[in-house]
Amino acid sequence: MWTYPAFLVSTLLGVVVSFGCRYLVNLTSFWLLDNRGVQTAWSLMSGLFCGLSMPIGFFPVWAQHVLWLTPFPAIMQVSLDTALERRGAVATFALLGAQVLWIVFLLALCVLVQRRAVRRLVVQGG
Repeated sequence: MWTYPAFLVSTLLGVVVSFGCRYLVNLTSFWLLDNRGVQTAWSLMSGLFCGLSMPIGFFPVWAQHVLWLTPFPAIMQVSLDTALERRGAVATFALLGAQVLWIVFLLALCVLVQRRAVRRLVVQGG
């Protein structure tokens, strides 16, 4: 009964977490002449560590513990676990709370980095 609404909320939260991460990656273009390397690294890492290429449960236990401390599972794995009802209601809502915390942290970091980047903006070639 709670699975579908929780999945919808988790998916929307995952999109916002992904936006925050991608925004930070794109902000590197203020300091780098070419940020394609950072974008490529992000594409490879996010696909692997968010549960897209393989679920986080397939990693060794120590790697699972490390990955759950990063924002990667909040992008996709939490939504997948919610849809498949892998955890109970209490654990699922705790994971939704973790997604909200990642959103608050990432968007605050985005604001901070963008303010610093705009102050340091140098037009290339002129």
